[in-house]
Amino acid sequence: MSFEPTKEQQNEALAGLFELYYNPLENRFDHYIFAFLNSLMLYPDDIKQVLVLAEKLNNQLAKPLNAFEKELAYQRLEEVWG
Repeated sequence: MSFEPTKEQQNEALAGLFELYYNPLENRFDHYIFAFLNSLMLYPDDIKQVLVLAEKLNNQLAKPLNAFEKELAYQRLEEVWG
């Protein structure tokens, strides 16, 4: 499945990433999910880059998500989008 976000959508995603960088969400799971989704809008065809960028934002948190918590975040995302 491939999609091509518009420039406006990509600009909004970039603004969202800056917002997360400077003002992390209190809920760490939501923070990671939003970082992942915004990254996906910027790099729709490069999942490796998406994961790298989401990880960088995760590492900005005072208590970053560990691997198990990231899996829970992805499961949560799948349940919502299911």
